[in-house]
Amino acid sequence: MSYCTYIHSSPQGKVFYVGKGNDTRPFAFSDRSDNWKRAIKQHGGILIDVVAKWDTEEEAFEHEKFLIECFDDLKVCLVNKTKGGKGTYGLVVSEEAKQKKREKNTGFVHKKVTCPNCGKNGGETSMKRWHFDKCRGLIEFRARVHVDGKRIHLGRFATQEEADQKAIEYYASVNKPLPKEFLWHRGMK
Repeated sequence: MSYCTYIHSSPQGKVFYVGKGNDTRPFAFSDRSDNWKRAIKQHGGILIDVVAKWDTEEEAFEHEKFLIECFDDLKVCLVNKTKGGKGTYGLVVSEEAKQKKREKNTGFVHKKVTCPNCGKNGGETSMKRWHFDKCRGLIEFRARVHVDGKRIHLGRFATQEEADQKAIEYYASVNKPLPKEFLWHRGMK
């Protein structure tokens, strides 16, 4: 892939943008800044001049930085957001853009929701994304019984009393007495 550096100017020849890209980037009008679009509208058109072609992207970045520096020295007002090169080196955000972002983000609070299963409260986004899919309600207590040397799991319940009641019902349904350990642990003896 080959790279190039290019200049955009008004039909009268006034330079307003310096860029770097592949061979088609100088002629692309998408993915351009609002300042670039305003300059096109203000000048009533565009002249595109491919200044140089490069084998590596690093060479093109360096040439772009050099061209921007030259135009800065000549006091030419460019609409470039940065001083060129890779990354956001020299990015200058306008006060207007800062104010818009500040107004958009100030005081924004996500809607609060409550889980119908367990009653947990939280922001709508995180609750819907993480909690609702995994919530099984308040099921913190296990009910399990031992019958004829086998352990049988009866489920999970919100309270210890519900779990105990389920175990008692199961022992009654199979006509077995409540084990001494069960009574002793529950304080029923």
